[in-house]
Amino acid sequence: MGRLIFASAAAALALAAPASAQSSIDGTYVDSGGYVEITVERCGSVRCGKITRIIRNKPGESNRDRHNDNPALRERPILGITLLQDLRWDDGAWRGEVYNPEDGGTYRTEVRPAAGGALEVKGCVAFICRTRLWPAKT
Repeated sequence: MGRLIFASAAAALALAAPASAQSSIDGTYVDSGGYVEITVERCGSVRCGKITRIIRNKPGESNRDRHNDNPALRERPILGITLLQDLRWDDGAWRGEVYNPEDGGTYRTEVRPAAGGALEVKGCVAFICRTRLWPAKT
């Protein structure tokens, strides 16, 4: 009986180890240009990041999603748009998709915590990637 309890406890710890290796990315960040705040949190069984505040408009831009590939969405407000979508922990990073309202494209992404509480967001098309650092909101 004692061996069974020990074996069950050891199995539970072994299964819990990978989950504890996940790095938390939940929090509020400012995009690399200082234009919007993005809040990353649980969305069902995955993580997502939404624009929760417009700090200032980018010069020449409105607060609408005017570069969206879908013409029907070009008049929707930027506030509330989900930028980071369907993030799942996989092989040392949060992987999913990132929407870029500057060009209306959606890209494959890897997201990781960075120094000073920042968030490293890498968007990729094929083998071409671009990485941005989103500082934590202070």
